[in-house]
Amino acid sequence: MIPEELRQVCFARAPLGRHGYDASEVDAFRERIAQAFGGRSALSAVEIREHEFADASFGHRGYDRDEVDEFLDRACVELEFARRAVRRRPREIQLTPHDVQHLRFSAPPTGHAGYDADEVDVFLDRVAGALAHIGPGALRSQDVHTVNFGLAHTGTAAYFIDEVDAFLDVVAHTLAAGEASHT
Repeated sequence: MIPEELRQVCFARAPLGRHGYDASEVDAFRERIAQAFGGRSALSAVEIREHEFADASFGHRGYDRDEVDEFLDRACVELEFARRAVRRRPREIQLTPHDVQHLRFSAPPTGHAGYDADEVDVFLDRVAGALAHIGPGALRSQDVHTVNFGLAHTGTAAYFIDEVDAFLDVVAHTLAAGEASHT
């Protein structure tokens, strides 16, 4: 993602009968993300995931929550790639085994539970293997949607749940693209 691309992202209005996010807040935060990608401000993936938007005011539908949340998920992953100086093609989030092996998740915020790091790491090894050898018997996109990690016990390593979940969305997208190209 590049700052100009981020500034051009358009979100649909929330479906009729549903409250969306306040459009001006989303636009302002999208600009903060663009500045972070341009190196003009510091913003972490954790800060993106923890950011909450107000509901659109009465009489306004606001932006579709699902579209905004998906955008934020992609921004988190791309920010991690940018932090590691991994060059990505515009508008494409396709993972490689190398990406998966070098990904690092944040610890959960103070006072919040996190996924058991060992369980997540074992699954990441499975993901890296699947990306290296997509084919019969490999991990499938639907498998990613059903994975459940236990919560870390006090004193053990833990990963921030929102970051892991956002990454799983990218894994599912990547595997689905690979499955489609093999059919």
